[in-house]
Amino acid sequence: MAKPSILRLSLFRDVAALGAVIAQIGGRRTWTALLFLILGSLTEGISILLLVPLLHLVGRADQDFAVRLPNNDFVRWLVPDGTLQLTTVLCALVGLVAVQAAFNRFKSVYMARLLFDFINRLRMNLFESIGKARWGVFSRMRSSDLDHALTGDIDRVQGAAFSLLMLVQISVLLVGYLVISMFISPVMTAFAIVIGIVMFIALQPFRARATAFGRVLTTNRQDQYRTVSEFLGGIKVAKSLNVEASYFAQLQATLEKMKADNINYVSNSSIGTAVFQVASVVGLSLFIYVALVRFNLSLAEIVVLLLVFMRIAPRFMDMQTQAQQVLINLPAYTAMRSLQARFDAEREPGHAESEDSQKLSLDTGLNIRGVSFDYDGAGKAVVSDITFGLPSGKVTALIGPSGSGKSTIADMLLGLLEPTTGKILVDGVEIDASNRRRWRNQVAYVPQDVFLLHDTIAANLRLAAPQASDDDLWTALRAAHAGEFVERLDHRLDTVVGDRGVRLSGGERQRIALARALLRKPSLLILDEATSALDWQNQSLIARSIDGLRGTMTILTIAHRPSMIAFADWVVAMEDGRVVEVGQYQRLKAKPASRLSMMLSGEQSETEPANVA
Repeated sequence: MAKPSILRLSLFRDVAALGAVIAQIGGRRTWTALLFLILGSLTEGISILLLVPLLHLVGRADQDFAVRLPNNDFVRWLVPDGTLQLTTVLCALVGLVAVQAAFNRFKSVYMARLLFDFINRLRMNLFESIGKARWGVFSRMRSSDLDHALTGDIDRVQGAAFSLLMLVQISVLLVGYLVISMFISPVMTAFAIVIGIVMFIALQPFRARATAFGRVLTTNRQDQYRTVSEFLGGIKVAKSLNVEASYFAQLQATLEKMKADNINYVSNSSIGTAVFQVASVVGLSLFIYVALVRFNLSLAEIVVLLLVFMRIAPRFMDMQTQAQQVLINLPAYTAMRSLQARFDAEREPGHAESEDSQKLSLDTGLNIRGVSFDYDGAGKAVVSDITFGLPSGKVTALIGPSGSGKSTIADMLLGLLEPTTGKILVDGVEIDASNRRRWRNQVAYVPQDVFLLHDTIAANLRLAAPQASDDDLWTALRAAHAGEFVERLDHRLDTVVGDRGVRLSGGERQRIALARALLRKPSLLILDEATSALDWQNQSLIARSIDGLRGTMTILTIAHRPSMIAFADWVVAMEDGRVVEVGQYQRLKAKPASRLSMMLSGEQSETEPANVA
């Protein structure tokens, strides 16, 4: 028995939390909107009250149609003779309704601005929380879930916020109508309140079903987003394997489940609508019977009370509908807030740091001392007790089999991951939470999978340096041996590269990525398997570019191909998350038993058959 009450309490807290956030983001405007709602209810109530004296004129024998006002001091002060002409009252009614219509329009626009400001702020808060989180948290999440939270969930929160505002508006109007009816007949007002409470309690099961449907809807939409995102992200692989049909079937199954859940909900909610309509007619009939037989109200009073009742009834149904919409969309709000709290808990320090903060010097080199790393304290280290140095202005090659921890080392040198134990020092200064983002401003990274916007070459380059001039772009392109092919393009820097750069070859994309990295004028350049998928000609071009940068910056190249390590000054070899060999390139190459020699001889033996052929 306690479980439903606990669930209702939790729902009330969630609704209250949503209302509190709206009030917090809206600030004074929220209270102004509430005042507008009260004023709107007041103007509508006065226009209805004006009908009472007008209806009293119906059937009167005299033809002056003068409206008799209540006999009290205030009325006598306003209207000494206690009467108003019919034309005056009708003009007042028309004027009041016109003012009410203009006010309602202003109120609607005002509340729309309030709602959109709230949703935009909510979306930006989540977006910023995601962007400011530590890199490690992203390895534990699906990108499609983040897309869904920023689009689908936020859109549903907008629906919940709108319905909540409508609930407040309807509640204020209902209170206004009840106050009006109190002036006419307090007893009949109490009778109407009792009917309303009984109907509200009777419709509780339908609100409970709306809550359950909201949770199911959240899960179904996440499944839909995941299927679509995975298919579009890997559409080339899907088509190459001819497995499109499996994705179609998966999405079809999700859509069919969503259809069944929606139809089930509509079927149940339509029962609630039917129950309400029948109950409204029963209540109206009882209302008329009691008013006529028990209390002998006048025709004018009964007509106005019926008018009020007929206005209350549809708004009461609107109240039920808006309450159900809040409950359906509320799970999206709780999921979004939970996700934001998760990212806020993983926030990376240093976001308040100025971009003009003093750079860390890299005159001597980087030192990695006793560094180990494991994800989430899982116990199994990805890398263990790593110690080596990167001399300033030199090229260091990091080699080893796949899974040996090379990319993890690169991510820690980038400042994306924090060592579980050990230190990374730049000229003796430890990279920690206080300076990690500042250090990242001095690092450039070229990955194996190049990220390019569906935009121009210039726009892609300026990701690294938004204020760079065209001359700066050309300088970076030529340093990356990309200037020649860009000059041959019809639109040169204004050439649109397509989604993820599909209009460029693999080598061209890599050289654009290298030019973008060089545009940052980094202290440290990291190339993580940046040419593993390229032919020897493109590898040679990029290798020539890197070799030409020697002395201008510190370079770490992670590679398996001889062409990308042949220009290295130092070599660090890793196996199973540990450093197994460190030395100068030429010395290690001359040692037959060194990891470098074995890698070079293995690479050569792999390519010999092709060369012979």
